Amino acid sequence: MSTNLRGIVFILVSGIFLSANDAVLKSLVAHYPPGQILFITGTTVALVTWLILKIHGGAGVVVNDRLAHLVRGLLFVIASFAFVVSLRHMPLAEVVCIAFAGPLFMTVMAKMFLHEEVGLYRIAAVLVGFVGVIIIIQPGGASFRWILLLPLVVALGDAGRDVLTRKMAPTESSLSIVFTTSAVLAMVSIFTWYTGWNDIQLQHAWRFAFATLLTVASYFCMVEAYRHAPAVVIAPFRYIQIVWGILAGLLIWGEVPRTSVYIGVFFTVGSGIYIAYRETRYIRRKPTGSLQNS
Repeated sequence: MSTNLRGIVFILVSGIFLSANDAVLKSLVAHYPPGQILFITGTTVALVTWLILKIHGGAGVVVNDRLAHLVRGLLFVIASFAFVVSLRHMPLAEVVCIAFAGPLFMTVMAKMFLHEEVGLYRIAAVLVGFVGVIIIIQPGGASFRWILLLPLVVALGDAGRDVLTRKMAPTESSLSIVFTTSAVLAMVSIFTWYTGWNDIQLQHAWRFAFATLLTVASYFCMVEAYRHAPAVVIAPFRYIQIVWGILAGLLIWGEVPRTSVYIGVFFTVGSGIYIAYRETRYIRRKPTGSLQNS
């Protein structure tokens, strides 16, 4: 199995875990404030990750680039708060669909910060993808609400986090990245306790535990994905989460997405598939040196 294919498999598995976690979080936002949810999640994920590192008998949490870990953690904090608040006020499918402008942002960031090859055709595909996002949000339309912009904050935060992950992967272990990111989330979110946290109900305890396991598994697979393949290869395959998000919202909460959401997703996913196609051509033809417009 090629390294690119390994990366794709890891990101697909990560998407399944993340989608399940999104559904669990949405079931909790009606009962607990976002800061409390994120503090519990961050703390438990950090604890579980630390235990895994200890059980394996390795060197424990090893951090080679402290600044990168801190910045990644802060980007994750921003995206996480925006995501959980969005879940409280919006249907799951719409949050996921808009947040998936992230891979589009990441394709651009990979060119800017990682110097990965992103030619004119793929830039054009990214622009088409953003048209899809605009169709979903419908700025100026009757259905527009400012809360619809929060998932775009999620998209930007996720894109920055993923590009940084790609840069960190050669020197930082996957579990150490998961631990430090979760620890930063816990340390920041604890400052929201003064806004008023609720007592955890016994019937919700298993949901928090399940969310912890899903988070650890998804983040580990995500880091491994970027360890094995370039960001521009990984990004388009994350779109499968849109399907899971729509199905979860429909089956669990009866949320039927607006027609504009389906139209926008068509443009966004189509652009992602095209980017993947151009990347495949780039990989195959790279030795010929004739790819200025890939």
